[in-house]
Amino acid sequence: MNKSIVEEFMDLVRIDNESLDERFMADFILQRLRELGYEPFEDEAGKKAGGSAGNVICRIEGEASKDSVMFLAHMDSVYPCKGKIPVIRDGYIESAGDTVLGSDDLSGVAAMLNLAQNLNDYKGTHGDVWLVFTIAEEIGLVGARHLNTDQIKADFAYVLDSGGDIGKGTVSAPSHNTFSAVITGRAAHAGMEPEKGINAITVAADAISNMTLGRIDFETTANIGSIKGGKALNIVCEKVEVKGEVRSRSLEKLQKYSDIIVSALKDSAEKAGASVEVNMEREYNSFTVSDEQPVLKRYRKVLDDMKVEFVPEHSGGGSDTNVIFNKGIEALTISCGMENVHQTTERISIEILEKLPGLMIGLVTAG
Repeated sequence: MNKSIVEEFMDLVRIDNESLDERFMADFILQRLRELGYEPFEDEAGKKAGGSAGNVICRIEGEASKDSVMFLAHMDSVYPCKGKIPVIRDGYIESAGDTVLGSDDLSGVAAMLNLAQNLNDYKGTHGDVWLVFTIAEEIGLVGARHLNTDQIKADFAYVLDSGGDIGKGTVSAPSHNTFSAVITGRAAHAGMEPEKGINAITVAADAISNMTLGRIDFETTANIGSIKGGKALNIVCEKVEVKGEVRSRSLEKLQKYSDIIVSALKDSAEKAGASVEVNMEREYNSFTVSDEQPVLKRYRKVLDDMKVEFVPEHSGGGSDTNVIFNKGIEALTISCGMENVHQTTERISIEILEKLPGLMIGLVTAG
């Protein structure tokens, strides 16, 4: 059964799709692709990550002499995404209730399913097309991390996971470090003998005051996202856990401001007579797409044909592109219409959604 992209999107929105619980979404996509005559399969990403479903992968065969193109979109949405009901208001699709809409990233999923449908009727030639629907992107690019790109013979990839009108392309995004630190002081009665205690909260506060946080410069940010500790108001707090992150498109700056955080924690702990254990981990690496790379040249050519202006963007966040690019497949994150993402006011323009089929066919057949 053929559907418009709006119908496809509305059907997808009605499916629950929390991270690592994408079973219903994966089954819907698998069934839809089979209805269209393809042979999709599911990988082992879910088993490796403890999820209910794996990445869904589908190859649409083309001519060997043509470029092979991969498209990616993630199946999960942020909380609250159970019981989503899409409604149309004033040219937009919005959520009817207290949930997100899920256009991040179901607009990309809808565009890919619509492409699979349209290629059934396409009379021209194209190379192999790979459709990859990833799991658990919202909690750390999990599906992309576990994707075996060796089995996917693609020349380049487009990740449909950015907001705004058609024409935007993310040409750079940062590397990302996360850290957790456990500060251990000494408990004591806060009213009778506080001087015998070492307050881990005070140590954490001193350390944080010596960190460089927030917007550091045009390509670097750092944040404390979580502090947990303490048992009772009348006990000098013995233990605190601090969690945060550093992002930068410069590896040198990433290391510099990560080191500042570690040094601040260790210095404050030593000064107070406390101890601290810090774990700093690389979540993903940065990428930069140059004007000369085929993935960008192809995108710009299609936009020119559509008479749409190319708008380069430098992101402060990560996406599946970070992982795919660093697995050796040049990739570009492109816009697909979502607005107000990660909020219950999330919405998508029907006008923009209806531009996606032309863009997708163009990306497959250009060159």
